[in-house]
Amino acid sequence: MLNLPRREGAAPRVFGPAPHGQGSQISPIMIQEELWERMRALPYVYMAPTLVSVPHARALFLPEGIGTGPAAAFQRGREWGHIHPHHDGSLHVTLPPEAEAEVIAAGWGVHHPVQDVTLVYGPRNSEELETVWQIVQTSYRYAIGAK
Repeated sequence: MLNLPRREGAAPRVFGPAPHGQGSQISPIMIQEELWERMRALPYVYMAPTLVSVPHARALFLPEGIGTGPAAAFQRGREWGHIHPHHDGSLHVTLPPEAEAEVIAAGWGVHHPVQDVTLVYGPRNSEELETVWQIVQTSYRYAIGAK
């Protein structure tokens, strides 16, 4: 269990299904960049152009042969997550079903209407950054095959 705090305030406006993203309450760019730096520093992760998202989304992959996560832990190929461009700031990650249910129930995101991924709202402040980072780490552990 993630044991997430409830996200404060109303949910941001979400658009989609293609593209699918966040249209209000945009994360400050410096917070987006802090999240990205943490994401790309995870062990074995490499960055490459996304295989599923909009141009300029920054995607995270695991190399073939690294980790034992199920096929459902990846969006396409070995891509397990991506962060949208600065004008959006949300991210899509794969999560185990019970973790996704908790993310949605606590108000931190929504299920993608077409793909089997979770849209996680971009963090609005440093406290929210820590919660979103916890969600990202759960997605990473899912992809790597760790509990």
